[in-house]
Amino acid sequence: MPHRIRADRNRFPRDFGPFTLEKEIGKGSRAAVFLARDSRDGAFVALKLLAPTDAATLEEQRQQMEAEAWRLRMLSHPNIIALRQRGEVEGVPYLSFPFVEGKSLDAVAAEKSVDLPFLLEAMVKVCRALGHAHSKGLIHRDLKPRNILIDPRTEPVVLDWGLAWQKGSKGEPNVQSIVGTPAYMSPEQARGEEAHLTDATDVYSVGAILYHLVTGKPPFVAETSWKTMQMAMSLPPHPPSKMKTTVDLKLERVILWCLEKEPDKRYRDGSDLADDLERVVHLDTPKGPGGLLNRLFKKRK
Repeated sequence: MPHRIRADRNRFPRDFGPFTLEKEIGKGSRAAVFLARDSRDGAFVALKLLAPTDAATLEEQRQQMEAEAWRLRMLSHPNIIALRQRGEVEGVPYLSFPFVEGKSLDAVAAEKSVDLPFLLEAMVKVCRALGHAHSKGLIHRDLKPRNILIDPRTEPVVLDWGLAWQKGSKGEPNVQSIVGTPAYMSPEQARGEEAHLTDATDVYSVGAILYHLVTGKPPFVAETSWKTMQMAMSLPPHPPSKMKTTVDLKLERVILWCLEKEPDKRYRDGSDLADDLERVVHLDTPKGPGGLLNRLFKKRK
């Protein structure tokens, strides 16, 4: 009888099918990501392994990984991680991705040598990548600084599409549950309204990331996840300029538009947000069709 790989993610063998696991580089509640070498072509890959804790969850997790692979195949953008392969070894499903060296956005932001304009330029590209995903009907649902990698070319790469949701899908897993990361989660996510999410849900998360980059912390942080979500649902964020007087007021306006409680008061999608953020970064007068700043400019003329 063939040897079965143990479900405990901390006990995967070094030799996992055609892969040699070098080290663990990421960990979630039910998955681990390893730096691995693919013996078939010698390439280093990021290998995501789902480790079911019992037989009852195995098929569910297979479906979850299949769904993630299907979503990633819909996307083709230089700032979105590409899928290399989906497979299974002795009952353990996996996804492999090209290994991208670099640092997470929060680690880069913590470096004293990195200035805000560089971070904002990176976020413009992140918003463009989201705009691409939104045009394909996908919502990421878990945007946060740790899911944005800055590679050696200083290009951002949006990672971890495991919670991404196809708009209008029926029977999606977790549709009635709360998913995401509390400090970067929209009010509608915190209320568990997963079936009614829109592109503006990701816009809120980008706003929380921008707020963090500008002020040093997300807009709402409490001692528990539940209290953080309650704050996001009920309290207005403190204007960034009240916390840091050097904050550009146009940038503050963009951030606060992202963080509106009602989705229809935010930017419509990643592309709309990218238009305004790029104008702020380059201090351009609003031009063209996109962006709330452009609409406000027209009203004031």
